[in-house]
Amino acid sequence: GSYESSYLFSLSCFSWFLAVNVNRDVNHFFSMEASISVICYKYKTLSNGESPLMLRIHKDGKRKLVSIGLSIHPDNWDFTKNEPKPKCPNKDLITKIILDKKTEYQKEILELNSEQKDYTAASLVENKAKQYKPKTIIDFYQELIKSFKDAGRTGYKSIYTNSLNSLKAFTNNKLNILFSDIDVDWLKRYEKWQRSNKNKETTISLQFRTLRSAYNKAGNYIHPYSPL
Repeated sequence: GSYESSYLFSLSCFSWFLAVNVNRDVNHFFSMEASISVICYKYKTLSNGESPLMLRIHKDGKRKLVSIGLSIHPDNWDFTKNEPKPKCPNKDLITKIILDKKTEYQKEILELNSEQKDYTAASLVENKAKQYKPKTIIDFYQELIKSFKDAGRTGYKSIYTNSLNSLKAFTNNKLNILFSDIDVDWLKRYEKWQRSNKNKETTISLQFRTLRSAYNKAGNYIHPYSPL
């Protein structure tokens, strides 16, 4: 009778109250989550005709862009899927670097969420920048060579391995320096050393092109006014 009706009404009100609060909490939780994607920033064109790849972080309605140290020609980028096109040169390597960079930030976000620490898109990028330790030339080369090996790009692996061996010989295995440590005098000494070893012009040209390519791939790790 009336008792049962009253009970059902109370139960209905409680269910409604619970649903509203759960939905509110769920929406609040997801509004706190940050989303991460990588885009080709076509609004900026570099001297080689390529555009930089940027990590885009969204949180609380605000956006932050940060370079991942790579660039790509817009014709080689799928703007719908936000990924390199199938025929993009070095597609596997670019995809791996993108995945590694996204994973870094996703791990940081998970840690912040687990510790219930508040953060913004901007503070997330700032915190990562503080944690960052620049890679030495030898470390970066070894990472590139491993990436080429994993991707089955034996030709590139061979070219960069030869370049690394040349640099190691020139520096007497003292490659624990940063790309930003390379100056014009260093480059001139490297060229003179190659000529003293009777290297052909084509070989010298290839060594400098490969070094410059590694420099470009290092991206964020190099001073913008480096001589390379």
